[in-house]
Amino acid sequence: PIMPSIEHMTTAVNAYTAAHSAGDLDAIAALFSEDAVVADPVDQPAHRGRDAVRAFFAGAHELAESMDLHATGPMRAVGSWVAVPLEAITTIGDMRLKIDIIDVFTFDDDGLISDMKAYWTASDIRPYEG
Repeated sequence: PIMPSIEHMTTAVNAYTAAHSAGDLDAIAALFSEDAVVADPVDQPAHRGRDAVRAFFAGAHELAESMDLHATGPMRAVGSWVAVPLEAITTIGDMRLKIDIIDVFTFDDDGLISDMKAYWTASDIRPYEG
């Protein structure tokens, strides 16, 4: 098996955050393998398969009028994994919220995301003044 390069994985994670910020669900889904598993947040039931992952993120984007997702610190890439601290700034109704998240991505031999776990809970959501 060929492990994806650190450059490939970090580029894919940057594409993931950019696609979320643009609301581009097809671009998000294209980064995941057909049998990808996403747990967001990690303690909730996982979404299995690219179509289910796309549907899950579509629901999140329908809830939020806007979403800006960006890294707040350096990515750590080891083997076929990448961990990255993220901040999501969303507008829901008349509320602007900031959520601090740590995402851990696992990549398959084709360079697609096969697993993503998002570490955050309600206590990581705060009003955003920006």
